[in-house]
Amino acid sequence: MPRLTRDSNIKVGNKEYKVEDLLKTIIYLPETDIKNYFMDLGLTIPRELRMYVLKENLREKVVETRKSRLTMADEINYRLSWFTEFCETQLENLLVFFDDERIFRNYLEDFWTDLLGYMVEKHVPAEDMKRLYDLSVQQVKKHGLVLPNLKTYNRGLKDIFYDSFGRIDGLAPQKLRPVLYKSSTLGEIRDLGTKYGVNVPRRLKKNELAEIIINELKDEGKYTEELERKIKGMSVIVMQRYAVDHDIKASTELKKEEIIEYVLKHAEETKETYFVPQSIEEYDKEVHDVSEDVVKEEPAKIEAVEEEPKAVVVETVEEVKEELVVEVKEEAEDIVVEEPVIEQEVEKVETKVETNEKPQIQYVGQSINLDELVKEIKLLREAIEKNREEKKVEVVKEVTEKEPIIQPENVVQDEIEIETLEDAQTMEVSQQEALILNSAEFYGDKKLYKKLQKKEEAAEREAFIEKQKENSTIGVDQNDDEKLPAEVRFFGKLFKRIGKILFKIIIIVVPIALILLLLFGLLTYYVTTLTFLDGIKAALNNLVYIGGRGLIDFIHHLFASIGM
Repeated sequence: MPRLTRDSNIKVGNKEYKVEDLLKTIIYLPETDIKNYFMDLGLTIPRELRMYVLKENLREKVVETRKSRLTMADEINYRLSWFTEFCETQLENLLVFFDDERIFRNYLEDFWTDLLGYMVEKHVPAEDMKRLYDLSVQQVKKHGLVLPNLKTYNRGLKDIFYDSFGRIDGLAPQKLRPVLYKSSTLGEIRDLGTKYGVNVPRRLKKNELAEIIINELKDEGKYTEELERKIKGMSVIVMQRYAVDHDIKASTELKKEEIIEYVLKHAEETKETYFVPQSIEEYDKEVHDVSEDVVKEEPAKIEAVEEEPKAVVVETVEEVKEELVVEVKEEAEDIVVEEPVIEQEVEKVETKVETNEKPQIQYVGQSINLDELVKEIKLLREAIEKNREEKKVEVVKEVTEKEPIIQPENVVQDEIEIETLEDAQTMEVSQQEALILNSAEFYGDKKLYKKLQKKEEAAEREAFIEKQKENSTIGVDQNDDEKLPAEVRFFGKLFKRIGKILFKIIIIVVPIALILLLLFGLLTYYVTTLTFLDGIKAALNNLVYIGGRGLIDFIHHLFASIGM
C-alpha cells in the first residue's frame, strides 16, 4: 500500500477526514496518552518507521552542521559522518541535541502521517480512529496548542515499537558494533543498554574478569584446569597483574567495545543470536565499509523499511558532492589569494631597479691647488659689493637733499624700492657665488673646498645674526622719554582706584540715604508723638537748609504742599 500524504482521506468514525485536518490536533498528544492508546489497541509498530522519519527530518540540519564544520577536525563532525547508519537511540539524542522546535514539529507531522498510514494498512477500525481523534481534541481543549516534551517524547514511546528478529535498536549486531564504536559515547551506549533493560556495570566483577583471562588462555592453548583454579583463587589486583605479565588484555574498567558486547549479550532482542566477534576488526570500520556490507535480512513489512537504503545512498552522494564543491572552492580561493602577492613582488623589484639607475655626481680630483684663486675671487666680490653699497647710499642722500619734505606714502615707496633693490643685488651676488663655487668645486680639490665652504657659511651666519640684532627692537622701548616717573604713575593709579570706589559708593549709598530720609520724614510727619526722634530731627534740620528751612522741615512742607 502506498504511503499516505497530507491530502489523503481517512475514515474516522462515520466521517472522512483529511490527514492534514487530523494533524492539527493529533500532534499535540503527549507520549503517555499515545502509549496507553496503542497498548489498549494491541498494536505495535516497526522501529524502522520512526527511524526513517527521524532521518528525513534531521538530514538537512546535519548537512548544514557538517558544512559549517567541514574545515574543523572536531569529534562532532566525525560522528555526524555516520548519520546515515545511526541507530534509533542516536537519532533520538540528535533530535534533542539540535533542540529545534521547527524540526520537532515537522517530525511529529511526518511521524503521525506514516503512523496513520500504518494503522490504515493494519485495518484499525474507524471507531478506534475516532477515539484517537477525540483524545487529541480533548488534549487541545484542556492544555491548548502545546507540543509534547521534546526530551521525553521518543523515549516514552519505546514500548510500542519492535525490532525485526536478531536486530536491536533498528540495526543488526554486526552493523551496530562499528556504528556505536565510532560514533557514540560511553554514556550513550550505557543509555542504550538501559533502554533495553540492560544495566551495564561500571566495573567488571571478579568472576567476570577471571572468565576473560581463562578464555584468552584457551585461545592461546595455555589453559589447564589447575591454572583455572589458581586464577579464580586470586584477588582482583593479583589477577590484573597476572593478565599484564602474560599479555592478556583484561581490566576491571570496561572499554567501549566491552560495553557494546555486554549490551548485545544480555539484551532480550539479541541474546538468542549473540556471538562473540572474531577480532577487533569488527569494530574498526568506516562508514563506506558498513554501508557496503551485504547483510541478508528478512523482507520488510512496510514500505518505510524498503526506502531506508535509498535514503542512505542519496545521503552519501549528497555528502560527497558537498565535500567536493567545498574543496574546489577552497582551492580557488587559495589561487586568488596568491596572485596579488606575486604582482606586489614584481612591483617591488621594478622600483629597486629604477632607484639603482639614478645618476650620481662624480667628482674629478685635480692635482692643482686653487685655494689662492678662490680667496682672490672672494675678495674681489666683497670689493664690488662695498662699491655698490656706497653708490646706493650716495643716491639716497641726493634724493633726500632735493626733496626735503616727503610724505609718508613716498617714504614707504622708497623704502620698498630700496629693499627690493637690495634683494635683487643679493640674488645676483648669490648666483655669482654659486657659479664661482661650483666651478671651484668641480675643478679643485674636494676636501679643501669643503673646508672653505664651511668657514664661509659660518662667517655668513654670524654676519646675518649681527645684522638681525642691530635691526631688532626687542627689549627697546622707543617712548621711554615720553613716560612719567614711577612715583607719578603710582599715585595716578591710586587716585584712579579711589575714584572708582567713591563712584560706586555714591551710586549705591546716595539712593539708600534719600529713601531713608523720606521714610524718616513721613514717620515724623504723621506720628508727632515720637519725642525720642526730636534730637535726630533737629540735627538733620541744622545739617542742611533748603529755602530757609531745615531738611526735615522742608520735607514736611513738601508733603503738606502736595496734600498729604
